[in-house]
Amino acid sequence: MKIDNDIKNKLKQNLAKIVTVLQKNGMKVTKIAQAIGYTSTRQLYNTLNGDSLLSIKAMGCLMVKLNVNPSYLFLDKGNMFLPDETELDALQEENRVLNKKCNEYGETIITLSDKIKKLEKKNDDLVEISSTAIKYYKEQKNISTINLQQ
Repeated sequence: MKIDNDIKNKLKQNLAKIVTVLQKNGMKVTKIAQAIGYTSTRQLYNTLNGDSLLSIKAMGCLMVKLNVNPSYLFLDKGNMFLPDETELDALQEENRVLNKKCNEYGETIITLSDKIKKLEKKNDDLVEISSTAIKYYKEQKNISTINLQQ
């Protein structure tokens, strides 16, 4: 099967970036080669130089043993590495806690909204009572003034 040169070059470039990051994180080339199923570092260097293709087995090992994101390896998209299980578990727990808080805040908003509506109703009632009282007071004052004038 013939593989397009652009695909080969992209795969080679992405592999080189991955190897560089792994080395910066303290992993030796020998360990990287072993992790992806190579028996020697020469095989890894041959792949990086473009003298040989990255094998299917090596691709699988990159993804499984080194948590390489396949989208990154093949398409140069997304994060270079996938989170490991403990990171994933921690993120899922954090997500659960945040969802719980979100639900609690939603309930608080509903409760406060109901209280605001009740207070607005009480305020409207007080305004009406005050208005009625003022009208009554003015009427009584007018009646008193008329009675005094007679």
